[in-house]
Amino acid sequence: MRVISGQSLSDIAVQEDGNIETVFEWAIKNGKSITEKLVPGELLVNPNSELKDKPLSEYFKGVQKKIATGITKQNYELIVADEGIGAMIIESTFIVG
Repeated sequence: MRVISGQSLSDIAVQEDGNIETVFEWAIKNGKSITEKLVPGELLVNPNSELKDKPLSEYFKGVQKKIATGITKQNYELIVADEGIGAMIIESTFIVG
């Protein structure tokens, strides 16, 4: 399984196994923490879990959808605008006084 930008082990567990509970097996099999940031292009070994929800994992394969819930450089600008109150930092770009 090759990691894409913005993917976490949780994303991969749901995408590949259709079950978030397999995230621990993915972590152990690949020597990672469940919260570790993954590198795009990195190859992970599938633990072939018995907890796999076959219909749901087959759905993702059938529709060829990849799950990537992390914030990436490409989508950061879509979430946080470069202007306005949402982008201001108190005592830096927003002075209280």
